Amino acid sequence: MRYSYEFKRKCVEMYHRGTYPETPKGISEWRFHKTVRHWVRLEEAQGPTALQHQCHNRVWAPEEKLRLVSQVIAGKAYAEIAIANGINSGRCINGYKNIK
Repeated sequence: MRYSYEFKRKCVEMYHRGTYPETPKGISEWRFHKTVRHWVRLEEAQGPTALQHQCHNRVWAPEEKLRLVSQVIAGKAYAEIAIANGINSGRCINGYKNIK
């Protein structure tokens, strides 16, 4: 399900006040709350514009890839690296599943 930027911002604001909006139909409450917490972390790491829909895939320079891989090798959590760099945290670098 794709949510609008305005809806995401409203959810993040409500989260900061200690509440959640009503869970949309077709999704479990647990999954929706997890999604809202992800939006909060994403906004904290990259600012409010990170919640806007991206219309393109990012092309990574070799230096950027090396920096990301180095962070993984150093033991940093995949999800932490992903959120800080605007990558879907469900997958690790280069699209391979998170094996850890």
